[in-house]
Amino acid sequence: MDESRRRVLAGIAGGGLASLAGCATGDTADETAFTIGLAADPTDTSRYDNWGGMAPYWTRVIEPLVWGTDDMQPKPWLATDWTATDDTTWEFELRKGVRFHNGAELTADDVVHTFEENILSERGDFVYGWLHLEPGSVTKRDEYTVAFETTDPFPGFPGTIAHNMIDIQPPAADRQAGEIIGTGPFTLEEIRRGQYVRVERFADYWGGEPAPTELTFRAAEDETTRTDLLESGEVDLIYMPAKSRLSSFRDRDDVRVDSQQSAGAVSVWLNIYREPTDDLALRRALNYAVSQTELVETVLEGVGEPARGPISTVIDWVDEDELPAYERDRDAARDLVDQSAYDGTELTCLVDTDMDDGRTIGQVLQSAFEEIGVDVSLEVRERAAINDLTDRGEFHLQIGSTGSNSPGADYLMWESFHTMGVDNKDRYEAEGTGLYNLGGEVDDLIETGYQARDPAAKRDAYIEAQRKIMAAAVVVPLFYQEYVVAADAALEGLELPPIEKFAEWSELTRTA
Repeated sequence: MDESRRRVLAGIAGGGLASLAGCATGDTADETAFTIGLAADPTDTSRYDNWGGMAPYWTRVIEPLVWGTDDMQPKPWLATDWTATDDTTWEFELRKGVRFHNGAELTADDVVHTFEENILSERGDFVYGWLHLEPGSVTKRDEYTVAFETTDPFPGFPGTIAHNMIDIQPPAADRQAGEIIGTGPFTLEEIRRGQYVRVERFADYWGGEPAPTELTFRAAEDETTRTDLLESGEVDLIYMPAKSRLSSFRDRDDVRVDSQQSAGAVSVWLNIYREPTDDLALRRALNYAVSQTELVETVLEGVGEPARGPISTVIDWVDEDELPAYERDRDAARDLVDQSAYDGTELTCLVDTDMDDGRTIGQVLQSAFEEIGVDVSLEVRERAAINDLTDRGEFHLQIGSTGSNSPGADYLMWESFHTMGVDNKDRYEAEGTGLYNLGGEVDDLIETGYQARDPAAKRDAYIEAQRKIMAAAVVVPLFYQEYVVAADAALEGLELPPIEKFAEWSELTRTA
C-alpha cells in the first residue's frame, strides 16, 4: 500500500515521511536505549495508518510474512517459502517456532485470522484491488501452511504483501482496544498521546535477541525541532534534518550524515482529459520548460535526484535511460506552446498544504511556465480538498508523488496509468475519460507487466508503457526522493534500505 492508496501529495525528499530521533543522552542514560523521533505523530488516531493507538510503521512490534531486500525483492520472513501452485493460488510455508509476545506460537490459524478478520474485512474495496484478495480467499492447508487465492493471476503477490502493515497478529489481539500483539523484536509497552510510543526488547524473538533494550518513538514533526534535538544531545538520530544545516553537519566529527534514494518520486501530474492540458503540444512544452537539476540543487539543496520518469529508479523494472528526455529548452517550449491550442487560459496547479517546500516548488514551476507564455495559478489546499478536486477532474496540474512501501510495486503502474486504476476508474466509468490514462496499448502493456512471471518480460512491458507515457507527456518528472539520516557519530548498526519504513533496529548500538 502506498501512503493512502490514492495519489499521495509528496513530502519533499521524503519530508512528511517518518523521521528518527534517538535517546536522551547523559551520565545516567541507558546506553542500550534509543529514541526515534517521527515527523508524524505515532499516536495520532486520526491517521489512516494508526492501528490500536499507534502507527505500526517503524516500531518493529509487528511483522509481515515477507520482508523486502535492499534491491527491492521479496525476502522470507515469517514465511520461509512460497509457491504458486497454479495461476491464482499461492501456498506459504510458515517459519516454525515463532512466538508472539504473549507466548503463543505462530500458526496458520493466526495468518488466516489476520487476513480474513483484520485486513480483508476491515479495510474495504481498495484492499481487494491492491492485494487481489477477497474475503474467504485465505485458507489453512495445515498447521504451518496457508493458501491464498487471488482474484486473477498476480505474480507480484509475495512482494506486495512484503509490507509493514500486512502484519500477523493472533485472535487474542484487539487492535481497536489498543492491544497489539506481534512477533517482532520489540513489545509495545506504553503510548502517551501526542508524545511517544515506547517499546522494549523481546528476548524470545525468533531472529535473536535485539541489541537495544528500549526504543522510544516520539513525535518531532517540525524539521527544525528535530534538528535542534539532535544538536542539543537530547536525541541520537533523526531522519530528514533541516536542509539548511546539512552542510555544517557534514563538516562535524561528532555527527554522521547518510542518505538513501527511496522508492518515491515527485512529478507534476497533468490532467490529460481537461482543456487545455488535453493538448499534447502544451504538455510537451511544460516538460521542456523545467530544469530538474536546478530544482534539486536550489530548492532541495541537493537532497534528491533529478528525475526523467514518474517512478523511482530503485524499482527494478524502471530504467530512465529508456525514456524520452526533456532537457530544459525554452525556445522549443515556446514553439510548442505556439503550435498548441493554448489561448492564455490560466491553468490550476494543486499543492498540498502538508508538502514540505511545496509552495516554493510550485512558485519555481509557475515562473518557469510563465517564461514560455503559460499562465499558472497555484492552489494550496488541504489534502481532502485536493482529493475532491481530482475526483471531479477539476484541475489541470498537481504536484504529487508515486511511492511504494513494499518491494512489489506493480500497483504504481496500474493505479496511476491504467484506465481501471484507482486514479482513473471512476471518471472513466462515469464519462469515458479518466485523469492520467492513455488507454489502448498502454493498458495492454500494464496488464502484460502485471501478470508476467518472467522478470524480463515484466520489465520490458513496463518500460515500454513508461516510454509511451513520457512520450505523451502525461507528467513532468521532477525528482526521485531521498531521505537523510543525521545521527550521533557514536551510533552504529543502522542500515538504510530504499523503503525507509523497513528500518531495522535490532543491531543498533552506541560505541564508547
